[in-house]
Amino acid sequence: MGKTVLIYVLGTLSIFVVINANLSNTILDQSKSSYGYYAEVQVRDIGNTMIEMLTSQLADSISFRVTSPASKSFFDGQVTYTMKDTVVAPDSMVKISVSATYFGLTKNMFSLVKKPSSGNQVPPAFNYAVYSNGDLQLSGNAEIKAEEDELNANVHTNGNMQLSGNPEIEGFVTYVNNYSQSGHPEIQPNQNPDNLPVTSQISQVPVPTFNPDDYMSIATQTYTGNFNKSSGTVTLGTAQNPAIIYVGGNLNWSGNVTVTGYGIIIVKGNSQMSGNVTFQIHDENKSAFSLYSVGNIQMSGNSDMYGQYLSLANIQMSGNGELKGSLAAGGQVQLSGNGEIEYIPANAALTAPIFGSGQQLTHPLKPSSYYE
Repeated sequence: MGKTVLIYVLGTLSIFVVINANLSNTILDQSKSSYGYYAEVQVRDIGNTMIEMLTSQLADSISFRVTSPASKSFFDGQVTYTMKDTVVAPDSMVKISVSATYFGLTKNMFSLVKKPSSGNQVPPAFNYAVYSNGDLQLSGNAEIKAEEDELNANVHTNGNMQLSGNPEIEGFVTYVNNYSQSGHPEIQPNQNPDNLPVTSQISQVPVPTFNPDDYMSIATQTYTGNFNKSSGTVTLGTAQNPAIIYVGGNLNWSGNVTVTGYGIIIVKGNSQMSGNVTFQIHDENKSAFSLYSVGNIQMSGNSDMYGQYLSLANIQMSGNGELKGSLAAGGQVQLSGNGEIEYIPANAALTAPIFGSGQQLTHPLKPSSYYE
């Protein structure tokens, strides 16, 4: 009888130990799960709070940016963040990047806000690395890239888009009529968080127009005939007060010509630039030089060119040179050879005197997209 009771007691005690151990493990697992859930909520709160703070600062000051990584501690965690200009599809955006950390758990978050502005706006055609109101042909080993990785070097035509050879485009390709390609073109936008198609058919983008004679009265320099130059320096103005040069005939620059300062050149005829034209003002954030020509623009040679270029006719770029800026044509654009375009955004201060200040943006400041 005593043995039976002892066995019963020991058996009951063993069952209790097993049940208690399982219960302890269950409580421990639930505690871990609760802590993990709490940490997940906390790290997301930290990241989202930082995004809200940055968006609020952007609303208070539309020029506010954080281009280098910065850090802040709150809610017992830490967050590292940047706030940079970027271009997604045809839209100019401010990209907020946040990396939040809470007790070893890290979460990366991104928010895209349509760029606000209260100042001058460039005409829509100037928002592209290459814009054509007619057909656009890219051939050979042409490269269209962005000066900054946060930007897309977008390409658009109101006509037909034809890619052949091995061109590389770091942006979206849009067209109105037809698209065709041969060879091995590479289209890879720098920014495409929503995985949008890299080529798409859209509606027309208007071509900006102008009459050079309308601006003779505001020109700081006037050439009633041709503006020919094979050497020497073309001196322009400052960023706050850019020069305006009127050319009543053709512009022909060849040889060793140096361009210094900020300015606008408006040409009633054709424009041709070849040889070793050198630009001494380099601005990675916006163009310092602009050439607006009623006739054709031809660029050739192996030198680096800078600025935003508009022809109401056609643009032809050949050779092995590099253009840092943008091209826009009322007719066709032809890029051939091994040339490269590094997109730098157009400067509204260089479009406003000719094309007007544009419309002030009135859209509410809110995220266009958000992803983790």
